[in-house]
Amino acid sequence: MEFLASPRLDPAPVIRLDDRAIVLDLGAGSLALGEPLADLPVERFSELVDRAMAAAGTGYALGRWAERREIYSSVLFAEADPAAERRSVHLGVDVFCAAGTPVHAPLDGRVHIKANNAAELDYGPLLVLEHATPGGEAFHTLYGHLGSAGCAHVRQGQAVRRGERIATVGSPPENGNWPPHLHLQLILDLLELGADFPGVARPAELDRWLALSPSPAMFFPGIDAAALDGRKASGS
Repeated sequence: MEFLASPRLDPAPVIRLDDRAIVLDLGAGSLALGEPLADLPVERFSELVDRAMAAAGTGYALGRWAERREIYSSVLFAEADPAAERRSVHLGVDVFCAAGTPVHAPLDGRVHIKANNAAELDYGPLLVLEHATPGGEAFHTLYGHLGSAGCAHVRQGQAVRRGERIATVGSPPENGNWPPHLHLQLILDLLELGADFPGVARPAELDRWLALSPSPAMFFPGIDAAALDGRKASGS
């Protein structure tokens, strides 16, 4: 974390945002997009996000890390025990933008995982890159909701360079059936979970998962890190 917070990091843009990019409030109970988000069909969710971006004169909108959300209504986010708490807290930062938008590696590294989690509301096509600090400590970045064609040139195990195009943003239904966006997540320890490392956590286990997946705001240097932190807004 000391390295990730230092000027030595110097990441390349993962997605090249414009100077009007906005941060969305997708938190529980939010009406910022004009209507409740729980159980919202993907087509309508996409329309609302597109409308918010158009109103701001931008092609980019970001969704916050550590934000408690009601949009995770699929059984994918439920536990085996029906009485158990549902997973609802977002562990990455979302970048909503046009399908086909290029995605770049922020740092040198290698492709640790290439997979396709094809279940409804899962990651869809995804990549996990492995990076290292100057002292040799490994950490990972996860890229979810990609287009399979956009990462066809990438193979597991290959080296990638800072700024290299590794993928493109996918579209529904291939991308897990979400509005077109990139889910970017920082992971300090994969816990041997591989492509099944969660992107959403149960509130009761929040401290553990946020310690494993701290805010990736350092990969968006033009955006105020506090604006990407959903903890205060969600009461976490």
